[in-house]
Order: sequence, then C-alpha cells, then structure tokens
Amino acid sequence: MDTMMRLGEVVESNTNEFVTQCYELYSSPPLGSLVKVGESEIIYGIVSYSSTAGLDTTRRPVSRGQSLESEQEVYERHPQLSRLLNTEFRSHIVGHMSGLEINTFLSPTPPRIHSFVMSCDREEIRTFVTSLDFLGSVLRSQIPQADDVVAAFVRFALEMLPDVEGLKLDAARQLASLLGSETHRLEAILRRIR
Repeated sequence: MDTMMRLGEVVESNTNEFVTQCYELYSSPPLGSLVKVGESEIIYGIVSYSSTAGLDTTRRPVSRGQSLESEQEVYERHPQLSRLLNTEFRSHIVGHMSGLEINTFLSPTPPRIHSFVMSCDREEIRTFVTSLDFLGSVLRSQIPQADDVVAAFVRFALEMLPDVEGLKLDAARQLASLLGSETHRLEAILRRIR
C-alpha cells in the first residue's frame, strides 16, 4: 500500500464539492488528481481548481521583486509571505466509502469542515478507473473547464497506474458514450489525453 500524504484541511464543503486549504504554500495537487477526505466517512474528489491569494481578501499582494535576481529571493527577503498567502484547491465529489466498498457517486453528506484531505493510494485510483461512470457527473457539472478536468484525471490515472492496460481505450469508450452527439467536444478531450 502506498504512503498517503496529508495535503490540508476542508474549509468549505457542500454535497458537490469541497475546498481544501493547503498546509504548504503552492502545494496543491495537480488538476485531475484523485483525493480523499475524512476518517470514518471517506469521500473522494477530483481536483478541479486551485488558487493562491492573500489571506486578507481586502488587501491584494503587491510586487516585491523588481530589484531581485530570482523569485526565490523574493520569499527569502520577505519570509512573512508564507504566512500572508494561502493556497487552496477545489475538489468535485465523485465517490464515497460505504462499509468496505467505494461507490463512484455522490456521498449522502458533505465532508466536515477541518477534515483532513489526503492523496489516494494506487488501489483507490484503480477502483475509480474500473468504473469510469463518474466522468459523466464531472462533464455535466458547472465546473469551469470540466473537459480539461476529465482529461487531466485520465492522464493522472495513466501516470499512477502504468500497469493498467486499455485504460486509455476504456476512457475513450466511456467518453464516446457520454458525448456521442458532441463529436467536437469528444475529440478535444481525447486530444488532451494523448
């Protein structure tokens, strides 16, 4: 079993998505990554968006590096930035644990605030790629760039599970059944998976 990494804590949640505040600045997992939240009631989500901004929403960060040689030097000269800035990511809910079984559909309840968010292990990812039905909920969602999120998930799964033969073909079939009449959209997603 893989070692799972704790990424942050839930700071906002509803039945469709949750927002995670990262423990480390700029440490959001890549778009399309599968993450999980909770201890007793585990909920799974696909990272659909990330951002870094100032903690104080009334004050915008200002430039600090005009006379400096590198971006790293900005943070070295201004160590307070790591406490004044915040990285968050949104995850679209795609499944939950019920008993010992992972269901690839919405959880009956949203994640709790301050629940820990962790990366998933390969076996959990493998469960999701054996039933790609949840991709339809992502494509039909109000997520900006939902097509990019789906393509990013397939690329993420291919990277994490290089031993799964036919994954790209299975994903293409599932997407074709979901987007049969939207050939331009289907082709655009498939091009992003290659």
